[in-house]
Amino acid sequence: MKVRAIDFMWETRKEAVEEELKILLDVEELDHSDPRYFQQRNAAAKLALDKLSVAERALLEAALERRRAEGNPEKVQR
Repeated sequence: MKVRAIDFMWETRKEAVEEELKILLDVEELDHSDPRYFQQRNAAAKLALDKLSVAERALLEAALERRRAEGNPEKVQR
């Protein structure tokens, strides 16, 4: 299975994605039991991805390509 950039963002930069989730959901604190938390996660990851600098994006893409070549670690495969 090919790793998507937004999934990789969630795995490696969850804090940035959660900050975007707070903005999207218009909340100060996230409630992980709120169905919108999961529903809006990809949109928030995309926003966080779009906010990366060129250098940060290049580093993320390199790490993502390495992950694609080597496969997911066992903890992610579950």
